[in-house]
Amino acid sequence: MDFMKEALSEAYNGIENRHGGPFGTVIVRDGKIVGRGHNKVLLNRDPTCHGEMEAIRDACKNLDTFDLSGCELYTTAEPCPMCLGAILWANIK
Repeated sequence: MDFMKEALSEAYNGIENRHGGPFGTVIVRDGKIVGRGHNKVLLNRDPTCHGEMEAIRDACKNLDTFDLSGCELYTTAEPCPMCLGAILWANIK
């Protein structure tokens, strides 16, 4: 599976639904997508709802953990400082 294409698909989903900026993310563990997210800043009226943050929340929920060690993150843009901090705190390399 092309995980970057999946991240792009998330970004397009957000754009088409006017949820926020053109940013999509997927989180992968053992070759399987465990979290998805796209920018929902406009939808939720919340400046922390970046694609990476939404994908981290989704992966943590799906895996029932706060520790995403062993996961990889694919995103459509360079993470901002907030998202980079969350990626590091979630133990994503």
